[in-house]
Amino acid sequence: MTPANVAVGAAALILTAALWGSNHVVARAMHDTVPLTAMVFWRWALALLLLIPIALPQMRREREPLRRNMTGIAIGGVIGVGIFSFLLIGGAYQGLATDVSIINATTPAWVAVIAWLEGRSLLGPRGWLGLALAFLGTVAIILRGDLAALVTVDIHIGSLWSLLGAMSFAWFSLRVRDWSREISSLSLTTVTAWFGFLLTMAPVYLLWLLAGGEVVSFRAEDETRAWASVIYVALGPTLLGNVFYLFGVSVVGAQRAAAFLYLSPIFAALLSVAFLGEALHLFHFAGFALIVIGLVVVNTSAPPKTPQG
Repeated sequence: MTPANVAVGAAALILTAALWGSNHVVARAMHDTVPLTAMVFWRWALALLLLIPIALPQMRREREPLRRNMTGIAIGGVIGVGIFSFLLIGGAYQGLATDVSIINATTPAWVAVIAWLEGRSLLGPRGWLGLALAFLGTVAIILRGDLAALVTVDIHIGSLWSLLGAMSFAWFSLRVRDWSREISSLSLTTVTAWFGFLLTMAPVYLLWLLAGGEVVSFRAEDETRAWASVIYVALGPTLLGNVFYLFGVSVVGAQRAAAFLYLSPIFAALLSVAFLGEALHLFHFAGFALIVIGLVVVNTSAPPKTPQG
């Protein structure tokens, strides 16, 4: 691997973080213009329209492992793509883009917790310390630095949506890790997205339309702006974000690639301040610092030694 290839891979991952960070900002900016069901539906409908032809040759080569794992992949698509998409976009619709982007950065910590609960791995004292730090950082942001929010229930519902989204994507990531032993990331991305779209997003959107809901915008005069935002989210964060991420992983490796995604909340915060007028507070910096420190501790901790019998 040449330094030039590593540099290109790193650039792709930085672009991924920027695109995924902008996803929260656009969703927040359009929450009173584009219905949530429409944003989620059209986001993946347009992305899949381009992604399926690209992935089809690879999917044909891998049709046997895809067929063998189809039930699990379908369930994973419903939870990790379909439900997750509603939680991801809904978090920004119901809360501040800065908050939800930082909370989404806790996904690797939830991967460790779920893996431990499933008996896949063991965490030593250092690992649990890291998870505790990441958890405290998340709580600081959800409570917005005010412990009184626990008593008054003055908590942004968007932060809770984002927390559930991070957990669901962590569960999905573990499933993907299993399937990726014999199926490429491109095929998995396409097939799980298709199941999530077909079994979750499309039915919910259809029910929304049957109930008299709008196609893409609440007001007719906002339709052009609504379509522009949907097209950007579909082609930018959804399509190009996934393509850049897969390319970056193939160049620098999965573990190093994951570290670049901690840049996503930084991009989201900068864009939120610039375009949405959101303010950064001390609890944002403190919470994000705790999350990053906690995740570093988790990822650098060794599992406890197994007693020799």
